[in-house]
Amino acid sequence: MKIQNCKNLSVVTITLVALAVLLWGLGPSAAEAKDPVKIGLLSPFSPPGDPAAGKRMRWGAELAIEYINKEMGGVLGGRPVELVVEDDAGTPAEGIAGYRKLVQKDGAVAVVGQYHSSVCLAVNKVAQDLQVPLFSSGASSPKITASENPYIFSIMSLTPDRAKFWVGFAQAQGFKRIAVIAEDTDYGTGFEKYIKQYGQEAGIETKSIIFPRTITDMTPMLLETKAWKPDLIVNIGVGPPAYLMVKQAYDIGLYPQVKMLGSYAWPVRPEYWDAVGNKGQYIMYTSYYKPGMLMTDLGNWMSPKYKAAHGEDPTFYALNVYGEILVVAQAINKAQSANPKDIQKALVGNTYEDWSGKVKFEEPSGLKWHNVSPPHLILQQTEVRQAFTDSKLVYPPQFGGDGKIAGP
Repeated sequence: MKIQNCKNLSVVTITLVALAVLLWGLGPSAAEAKDPVKIGLLSPFSPPGDPAAGKRMRWGAELAIEYINKEMGGVLGGRPVELVVEDDAGTPAEGIAGYRKLVQKDGAVAVVGQYHSSVCLAVNKVAQDLQVPLFSSGASSPKITASENPYIFSIMSLTPDRAKFWVGFAQAQGFKRIAVIAEDTDYGTGFEKYIKQYGQEAGIETKSIIFPRTITDMTPMLLETKAWKPDLIVNIGVGPPAYLMVKQAYDIGLYPQVKMLGSYAWPVRPEYWDAVGNKGQYIMYTSYYKPGMLMTDLGNWMSPKYKAAHGEDPTFYALNVYGEILVVAQAINKAQSANPKDIQKALVGNTYEDWSGKVKFEEPSGLKWHNVSPPHLILQQTEVRQAFTDSKLVYPPQFGGDGKIAGP
């Protein structure tokens, strides 16, 4: 009886050893074929960041994960992709902590969703140390890409380009005076610097006012602006301070008598109209697409699903995060690896597809390092609670802008 038990034990032992050898020979792909590949989303979901932007980027990210798993069959021959999320709260400290958690604890192989320039600048340094790709999805400071960090990637308009575009718009309108009212962050002060520079080159006078991003009353600075008699106000607030500027400028009779331009597409949000009501009519804003413009098949798959789920057209930032995650998935398949270093190598110099077209990250020295910039548009909300798709295209003419600004 004992001999028989020993024989049975020997058979089991030999079988287990043989199985272990087989799995070892097949490599990790056989043993871990279905382990999820994790992609991180690091965005603002609470103040003092812009949570309205963050939640929409999350909506876009969730659709990207759905597309990869359902339409692509996952990555690397069937591994599912999983989204892991952290709130950077619009602050550098929270951004650094969130990135470290996503990479070192959760095992994210890439991180998308960076929105605030000050946060992205801080996280960028950590990304270079930890060597996991980081995407600037909305942060526009040129210092981010000019760092030439091998692990930073940007599909975003940079501050100098957008400032130059605004000055060109002002010239086309015959404006002689631009008031720049900007938050005290890398985002706000960067724009103030470049608008002043390009304005001077164009013979346009500028006046700058910098405010703390936690401000609750802008009336004194708006009265000062009104006394200066500008032709255009560039509103470089992010989230609630941008709305506050519109409301209080209206209350003192500054706006809409003087035209106001938002630095990005916050006027399409329900949160904007909830904050300002009818006072928000006639605001202009900067965008990088308008619903109805041509998209790739990836964009055409995402847009109706987003609208059906959330009752609004996707913002550029939602589309951008969606596209970035798809680009990461394509790079993973290109590299045939979920190792962040291999993904980084595959991202550089190869052509991928996102929601709007082809994406290729190249390495020219300076601020265009790993940067793909979208086109610039100026749109206007000519009606109260106007849908994004119905916004009036004002500028530039090559995209159909008629150059006419509506007003009371």
